[in-house]
Amino acid sequence: MRYFLVAGEASGDLHASALIRALRAEDPEASFAFMGGDKMAEAAGVPPIVHYREVALMGIISVLKHLGKLTRIGRQVQAAMRTFSPDVVIPVDFADFNFRFILPYAREELHTPVIYYILPKLWAWRAGRIRTLRRYVDLGLSILPFETSYFTDRGLPTLYIGNPCVDAQLTYRSTHTTETEREQMLLLVPGSRKSELRDNLPEMLEATVPYTASGWRIVIAGAPGLTAEDYAPYLTTHSDIPILFGDTYGLMQRAHLALVTSGTATLEAGLWGVPMVVCYRMGGRRIARYVFEHFFRVPYFSLVNLILDRPAVPELLADRARATEIRTTLEALLPKESPQRRQQIQALAELQQQMGNEPSAPRAARAICDHLRQRH
Repeated sequence: MRYFLVAGEASGDLHASALIRALRAEDPEASFAFMGGDKMAEAAGVPPIVHYREVALMGIISVLKHLGKLTRIGRQVQAAMRTFSPDVVIPVDFADFNFRFILPYAREELHTPVIYYILPKLWAWRAGRIRTLRRYVDLGLSILPFETSYFTDRGLPTLYIGNPCVDAQLTYRSTHTTETEREQMLLLVPGSRKSELRDNLPEMLEATVPYTASGWRIVIAGAPGLTAEDYAPYLTTHSDIPILFGDTYGLMQRAHLALVTSGTATLEAGLWGVPMVVCYRMGGRRIARYVFEHFFRVPYFSLVNLILDRPAVPELLADRARATEIRTTLEALLPKESPQRRQQIQALAELQQQMGNEPSAPRAARAICDHLRQRH
């Protein structure tokens, strides 16, 4: 079979590269073409038609400024699809680009089946897009277990195929740390973007640094794509606090407690069973929280709580993510025998059970190949 994949970010490049390897295991004669990055190129053995760096734009202003470039790239990818004549088109996340340039073209111009890998989060915002998915997509592959009923109930056949975080965890190490094995470490995971560092790291430091006097070790998990220089402005008076790159999973496995900026890292921490406080401070502060509480369609913003459908881990959003409230919240989770800590550990064990322990990429590849066999 001929597989055409479209990824537009580093995370999509990573997940799609694992999918390409799994597809080749299912279909040894497979051929690939794609928009993506270096990891996909390594897995497929061919270069990208367009590198995702060309379309990695953040924010509505940046997108509007580069709309002409995005349109040109979209037409270039469409031309490559037409030349490659794929048996299936696989968009990987990256909804805005895929909705505009890939889905309609694949179905209406090429009459090619579309299997969407890592569905857009319509349950949180822009729910009206489900009409586009129903019209153009044959099958959705979800990495969050609660999404299957959401999309299926709205007319899009959807399968849960596991989560790439589980794959990464299984690759790192398959055993978990017990409570007694955890170190006297407070782990700070302040996000992967410079803006997240600016908004979250100072509050995290102010909340935790006083604990060094009583023997706690404060450690910052350095994010991929950032450097020590990115953290330096916030550590001028905390030069003794280390930033450790390349071992976030090891740190999560050993830490007693983590302060985590909302995002995929909350799910990663949950899968390692480390009790956490989820923080997300952003521009606008109070109005940002008002917008979330009144205009978003979900009651939680951390993946752990969304998956478990209850407030299993504390969430501090916008103006609530300040040092005093962070410290008050973490103090309730520090004692090993505290009810809040025990309840959270139990909830994280439930999370691990829901997410499963089977790699997602092979499951996704089997689902894609099974769907194509049924069509033929």
